[in-house]
Amino acid sequence: MKEMILGLLAIITCAYVSAQQTIKPYKFKTAIVEYTYSGNTTGSQTLYIDEHGWDQCEVTNTVMKSFGQKNVTDEVKLTLGLEIYQWTPGQSTGTQMHNSILEELMKDPDFDIKDFSKQLMKQLGFEKKGNEAVDGRDCEVWKGMGSTIWIWKDIAVKTEVKVLGQKTVWTATSIQFDVPVPSAKFDVPGDVQFQKFDSNNPMDLMQRGAQTEDDDSSGEQEPEIKNLKDLKNIFKKK
Repeated sequence: MKEMILGLLAIITCAYVSAQQTIKPYKFKTAIVEYTYSGNTTGSQTLYIDEHGWDQCEVTNTVMKSFGQKNVTDEVKLTLGLEIYQWTPGQSTGTQMHNSILEELMKDPDFDIKDFSKQLMKQLGFEKKGNEAVDGRDCEVWKGMGSTIWIWKDIAVKTEVKVLGQKTVWTATSIQFDVPVPSAKFDVPGDVQFQKFDSNNPMDLMQRGAQTEDDDSSGEQEPEIKNLKDLKNIFKKK
């Protein structure tokens, strides 16, 4: 669930900056956010942000136990503008996605990016439920699809997901703004062969990060987004 929603938000942000370089998605230039997973999934994730969000790198190391099965994730996800790279360290192959959806969206004069992320969350079934403090940070609380997300300064500081009676929580244990970030984190590895593809279907993009996740049993329905036209209509200016 996190990968499907927050991953898409990150892609949107980076793509927008690539198209409109005068806009800065984050007020801070750089950031390093460290997460710890607990519950059904344990492990850690580190998010590196540079150039006000133009460049982002997620390094994930987790173990998920569910119904007697164990799934280990050791992955790097690198977003550079409209290009998204994913690979497992030590393996010789990975994937590279060109986000043609957003490339087209940015050409639409009626496309309104200002409130894009919040509108997207609403379309995915989320509602803002107010504000709560997490480790002294005043966070917006969004609930939907069996999940709760606490957001502070556009950073998800805590996420809780309940699926089929099992719960996973990941919490930011460290958030540092405007600190040095290793430039190597944003290098595309030369020893990995990337399989290239375009994302032409909006639902494919959202579901790619959730391929191994179970559907929420709450009965909530995802929005009908079958093509680029549907996605444009959602986010046009009112």
